[in-house]
Amino acid sequence: MSHIILTGTTGTCGAAVLAHCLSHPSISQISILSRKPVRQAEGQSKARVILHQDFASYPDSLLQELKGATACIWSLGVSTSEVKAAEYKTITHTYPLAAAKAFSTISQNFNFVYVSGGGVTRNPSPLPLITPLFSRIKGQAETALLSLRTSSSSSLRVFNLRPAFIDEIQQPLSEKPKPTAYKLTNPVIGPVLRSLWPAGVSPTRELAEVLVKCALERGEKEEVRQTMGGKGVVVEEGEGLGVLLENVGIRRLAEI
Repeated sequence: MSHIILTGTTGTCGAAVLAHCLSHPSISQISILSRKPVRQAEGQSKARVILHQDFASYPDSLLQELKGATACIWSLGVSTSEVKAAEYKTITHTYPLAAAKAFSTISQNFNFVYVSGGGVTRNPSPLPLITPLFSRIKGQAETALLSLRTSSSSSLRVFNLRPAFIDEIQQPLSEKPKPTAYKLTNPVIGPVLRSLWPAGVSPTRELAEVLVKCALERGEKEEVRQTMGGKGVVVEEGEGLGVLLENVGIRRLAEI
């Protein structure tokens, strides 16, 4: 039975992850780090909300509460349309990196599962207009997380997932208000993608299933290569376990 840490559980992706964790028979304990109460967790015996305000800091007292956890699914995020560039980098890069460093100390072979995004690159153009902010910063975050595999004494294992259009139409669980840009574009983009380019869609239920699969994965590198490898999934080179899942790989593992 596993103890999983979750963030971003009031958002579109994180709420779906929480729902899947609550119903998963192999997960016995869910520790939710949140700045405010999470409605979906209320009355759930295996879910505990830990109110936490500074996602760049993880004091020993908090890590003691999280002791025994074997994975974190990092769904905390924000749209570039909601915040300025500096704040976007703090939320998207600084926060998950600080968490991964801290959580690597609470158990051996800790799985850190990072929700990145489609179109992200680790090799951006020097021209800002060619490589969007989200693509550049999330790519930097992926690279920084992978570098922790060798600097961590507990053999941190990193899974970077790049979903495309995250679609909650079949499972609208989000408690977080949607940004204005999303409200304006989603009614148009959603139906078009679902009908004309379903491969560019990441339904939240299936995305959550794959995120949890990564969190629970305990195999060594070659085992992971055998069970998850294939189109859209790359087992990274270098020491330790690092896995990149593009949306095509997410959809393949979810069997959609």
